[in-house]
Amino acid sequence: MSEDPQSWSKERKNCERVKRALMSQSPVIIFLKTALDRLNCNIEAKDISCQPCDAQSTGGYIPGKGIVLCENRLYTKKMAENTIAHEMIHMFDDHRFEVDWNNLRHQACSEIRASSMSGECRWTKELRFGNIKTFRKHHQECVKRRATISVQGNPNCKSKEQAEAIVEEVFNSCFNDFRPFEKIY
Repeated sequence: MSEDPQSWSKERKNCERVKRALMSQSPVIIFLKTALDRLNCNIEAKDISCQPCDAQSTGGYIPGKGIVLCENRLYTKKMAENTIAHEMIHMFDDHRFEVDWNNLRHQACSEIRASSMSGECRWTKELRFGNIKTFRKHHQECVKRRATISVQGNPNCKSKEQAEAIVEEVFNSCFNDFRPFEKIY
């Protein structure tokens, strides 16, 4: 895709605008940016690429390259914020813990942390999408569901059952690790 902003699609222009606004105005994004800066991993708006995506995801973290936002899958500013936060948590984990993304346990742990702390499992969001079966421990169930889906997408994962087992195996320690946050609400 051309880098001439005049030739960008409406979706790309919106993604770029929202991304820049979030990088300078979102408290969670600014907090994560500061945490990454402390790890000598400086991330700016230019390090987050807006691209059309075929997959059902809203973004991704590519180690050594940065973050991709799926311009055609981001329908609200809050969705973009949750996606950037999620991917920044992966980036934090990668730089803080040297994640081996081929190791399903490593990936599961980072997915659990990112799903839990990014805001994507807020009960209001889950309610809107009809994913709430019970209020009791719903956050944990959402995190497990989303982490399982992500691990399942790893080429080293053989089945949904394997992904579920690995997520369950690492869940407690990873779910209770809030770094760089002190706690989550």
